[in-house]
Amino acid sequence: MNRIIYITLYILAVTAATGCKKYLSVVPKGKIIPQQTSDYRLLLNQVNSSGESNGFVNSYSNDVLIGDDMQVTPFSTSFYSADEQNALTFADNIYQDFEEDPDWDALYNQIYVTNLVISQVMASLGGAETDKRELLSEALVHRAFAYLTLVNLYAKPYTPTTAATDPGVPLRTGLDFQESLKRASVQETYDLIGNDLRLSVAGLPAKPQLNYTYRPVQATAYALLARTALYMNRIDSALLYANSSLADYNFLINYNSLPPSPLFPGGLKYPIGLQNSELLLDKSVVSGTSFFYADPGLISLYDKQNDLRIITQYFNDALFGLTYGYISAQWSGKTPVKGPTVAEVYLIRAECYARGGDLSSAMNDLNTLRSNRYVTGSNYTLTAASQAEALSNVKAERRRELAFEGLRLFDIKRYNAYDNDNISVIHTLNGKTYTLPAGDPRFVLPIGRKYISQNAEIVQNAR
Repeated sequence: MNRIIYITLYILAVTAATGCKKYLSVVPKGKIIPQQTSDYRLLLNQVNSSGESNGFVNSYSNDVLIGDDMQVTPFSTSFYSADEQNALTFADNIYQDFEEDPDWDALYNQIYVTNLVISQVMASLGGAETDKRELLSEALVHRAFAYLTLVNLYAKPYTPTTAATDPGVPLRTGLDFQESLKRASVQETYDLIGNDLRLSVAGLPAKPQLNYTYRPVQATAYALLARTALYMNRIDSALLYANSSLADYNFLINYNSLPPSPLFPGGLKYPIGLQNSELLLDKSVVSGTSFFYADPGLISLYDKQNDLRIITQYFNDALFGLTYGYISAQWSGKTPVKGPTVAEVYLIRAECYARGGDLSSAMNDLNTLRSNRYVTGSNYTLTAASQAEALSNVKAERRRELAFEGLRLFDIKRYNAYDNDNISVIHTLNGKTYTLPAGDPRFVLPIGRKYISQNAEIVQNAR
């Protein structure tokens, strides 16, 4: 018990760190530093009293405030804090110069802990070699997820002709508090992500385990490799990795078998142990509002008579007298899923097929997913007579399935960059309309001024 307490204290000291050197200047002293292999398991688990992993489940939140999945109504305006309203109105800066950015903090906290595990676990005491290798591999996946998120929040989308010169994010791979925080290029950031994920695969089990969805598995690593390749517009690689992930694990939940979302009126709660068995890695929001009203453009994409995602799972019709409030717990009881899922992998593969001209395979993957989302006996099938129609179907299905799950902002950026989709985002707040035009540099989030003021080598994004 003492060791668990001390390790917990060590975690708390570590997770007070951020991407800023001045906040990484103190190593806890007088505590038990991890030595046993089991200590590193505790570092990666970070399980709380409810049996949930805190440290590595927390991920990011501001994406939804910049994107077009949500709207702000006169009723919901008061839900949002000053910094959230800054994000909603596409302000040049989201946080004051004395405030921290919870997304940046959470992800760099995790990176520090993963660096600790990566650098030390193989020399730890008392564990089997396979256990050490698994812990090393888990840490590599968590680090890759953090950097993939950071580079898509705080940098331009990957573009082959400019990736080597576009500023990415600071790359911390060690424990030296004086390590440079100069921003690596987008290319260098993606290179690290890909290397970490490829190195991780051999040491991981193939499939998710019940009650351990916060632990990456091979299907997770392949799914994130597929996501990474898709964001780089490397379609052949994305298809290869999506196939590998689905070969390991391809279970889809039939929504006809589920009770309504647990936060619908009446306070429905599920029995302990009911989990989202499509989830390949448990990641969720780090902070912020957990209730949103869905944008009418998003709602218009659903079949309101037959699509269970809108009938019983994602939304609540007429909540608080308004239409289609999104309750960000879904049936799993968690705040929005931000980690990869089996459904996302099917959508990645469908997009690869569509972009590669294999229209029948693209529609087959979409219809496989939709068969598990529509009322039994209803018509869920999609067809495509052209590559353009197939890709349009994929994009619409991706938006329906992944609403509020952390990828829409990233999708807008890559669609505008690769497909010239010319997607703008329009928000209305306090009676005033704010527009983020396609190609506007504010699609890239600003880095917190607090970090820049204390680390001159971090260059701010253009506004």
